[in-house]
Amino acid sequence: MMNKKSLRPVVLSVGVIILLMAGMIISPIAQIQADEPSGNKKQEGSFRAACVKVDVTPEKPQWLQGYAPRQSVGVHDNIYHRIVAMDDGKTQFYLVSSDFCTIGPSFYDDICKRLEKETGIKPEQFWWSLTHTHAAPEVGPMGVAKLFVSSLGDRFSHKPNTEYTKRITNLLIQGIKDARSKLEPARLGVGTGTSYANINRRDKAGDGRSILGVDPEGPVDRQIGLIRLERPDGSLIGLIANYAIHGTVLGSRNNLISGDVQGIVSEYVESKVGVPMLFINGAEGDVAPIYSVRADFAHSHLGEFHSLLGNKILDANQSIKSTTSDVTFSSDKIFVETQRKLGLGWLEDMSNYSRINNKGIKLVRVPAYSLTINNETVLWAAPLELFGEIALNVRKASPFKNTFYYGLTNGSLLYMPTKKAFAEGGYEPSVSVVTDQAEEDYTTGVIQHIKKLATQK
Repeated sequence: MMNKKSLRPVVLSVGVIILLMAGMIISPIAQIQADEPSGNKKQEGSFRAACVKVDVTPEKPQWLQGYAPRQSVGVHDNIYHRIVAMDDGKTQFYLVSSDFCTIGPSFYDDICKRLEKETGIKPEQFWWSLTHTHAAPEVGPMGVAKLFVSSLGDRFSHKPNTEYTKRITNLLIQGIKDARSKLEPARLGVGTGTSYANINRRDKAGDGRSILGVDPEGPVDRQIGLIRLERPDGSLIGLIANYAIHGTVLGSRNNLISGDVQGIVSEYVESKVGVPMLFINGAEGDVAPIYSVRADFAHSHLGEFHSLLGNKILDANQSIKSTTSDVTFSSDKIFVETQRKLGLGWLEDMSNYSRINNKGIKLVRVPAYSLTINNETVLWAAPLELFGEIALNVRKASPFKNTFYYGLTNGSLLYMPTKKAFAEGGYEPSVSVVTDQAEEDYTTGVIQHIKKLATQK
């Protein structure tokens, strides 16, 4: 019979075995918790990132968005969701750039609900930006664009393709899940550059009317804002490039699917660096590419944008000499209210973006999203085709070292022109849901918000 002394080693061994087994069980749980949208207490140098690219090129003809109704007859270059996931050790954030023209804000809201249900990722952790190519399929409901039949004609009179919308939605959700599963230790750097690939498009007719064309003396934002994501050894994970330019190198006679200038430039940069690059459009409301509305690819000059813009992005990447693994970011959102255009109706599924005040004035509630990075860089975003002068004025007043505007993000409330542009008339004011007071209201609201962010540590 075994005595107490002989039992003790056996008990200790069993204890060790139990602890080892517990460790095997606990470790996967700890990993799952670390992968949740809200992680545990932040540790220095705990920044992680991932970047994925998902092909969303349709296999069947689609209605193309951006000009008069026309269906695609083929594909010139593929279109994609490009997705960045970032984790600062405490919070995760997801940025998506997709090669489409616009989406309605209510469609983005619906995606947010599904994303949170399936992944736990909350709306404040997810931005969806559209590159604004006019050679890609329509997706989802068109939102407030349907209110402007007099200006936009029969663009949205046909039946939408719900099958393709469902497909790109599923690919988006799966792509975000894949990006989260690929998070790895990373470093982040921020830089800027300049490109003359764009030009103001508010031309003047002989009688003084504003028309779509080119105005070489008009205001335009030519800054490239670049975020570099790399591994601890310096190898690239992905790039995020921000630049203001309409996706209209190809005109209304083109019926081949294409990412237009944004997609062509992204593919070019990717061929040089070997990783995905998200193209995030800027304040392109009154900004055209220097070659615009060309009849076909043979006359488009698209290849020239490799040098005009692609090489400038590569130069900006090379100029980033310092990156860090100590990254902290914080997202926020406000609504800025401004008067709705007189006589304009509204859509039931967009009730969150409008209200009537106690004086009976109908207001548009325009979102302004923000992401601050290390209290040095602020990304601010809106579901707008914003005029460049407004973004430039916000940047001038911003106390942050870097201020980048991400346009056509989380939907589209169409154009926000300057007060001067409303007086001049033309296309953009005719398809705006706001009045000439919007420039002052929105600029003031955004600047106040950004200055407040700068005081928060």
